[in-house]
Formats: sequence, structure tokens, C-alpha cells
Amino acid sequence: SNTASGDYSSVTRGWVNSTSGSYSSISGGLSNTASDVLSSVSGGSDNTASGYLSYVSGGYNNTASGYLSSVSGGNSNNASGEASSVLGGHTNNSFGSFSSVSGGFENTASPNYSTVSGDSGSTFLDNSADGNTID
Repeated sequence: SNTASGDYSSVTRGWVNSTSGSYSSISGGLSNTASDVLSSVSGGSDNTASGYLSYVSGGYNNTASGYLSSVSGGNSNNASGEASSVLGGHTNNSFGSFSSVSGGFENTASPNYSTVSGDSGSTFLDNSADGNTID
């Protein structure tokens, strides 16, 4: 069964979904969680939107935990920086504020305002004035 325990929260469809944040929502899927204010999950399985105004649109085992963060799909992706995003792929991490990973496999955007565009195994470590570093 589904559970909507946050004030004005909703679970529309799916199975074993849970909303606990005020105004949070889940549209469907299996075992999804929306736990902060205005957080939402559209579908998929085992996804978590735990940041204020965070959003996961689908996929499997994705987490959007930063304020205004989002994960658009894929598998085991994490957006934990403020306004960070992961657009898909597998095992990608967007840790920095306003950072993004557009897809691929095992990519990490760590500093603020950094971007990794696809690829595999890239880590954006430094975007300081003396140059950019991608391992």
C-alpha cells in the first residue's frame, strides 16, 4: 500500500510509495520516497527525493537530496548539491552546487558550477581560476 503522511502530500498510483514532506508527491512506481517539502517522484523504483524542492522523474535507485536538485532517470544516480542535476546514466554523482552530469557511467561533478557531459569514469575536481582538471 501507499502512504501519504505529509501535510497536503499525495501518492497517486503505484505500490509501497511514501510521502512525508509537506506538499510532496509521488505519481507512481514502486518503493519511492518523497520526504521533504515540495519534493516529488514521478515513477520508477526505489527513488528518493529528500531535498527541499527536489525531483526524481524515474529510473531505479536514484536520489535527489540537495535543495532544488533533480535526477531525470537512470540507475543509482545522486544529486546532492544545491540546484545540482543528473540527467541519466548509471552511478553518476553531482555534488557541487549548480553542478551537473548529463549521463554516462560513474561520473562525478564535485566543485560548484561544474559539468560532466556523458563519458565514463570522469571526475571534475577543480574549476579554479588556474585551470580545469578532469581525471
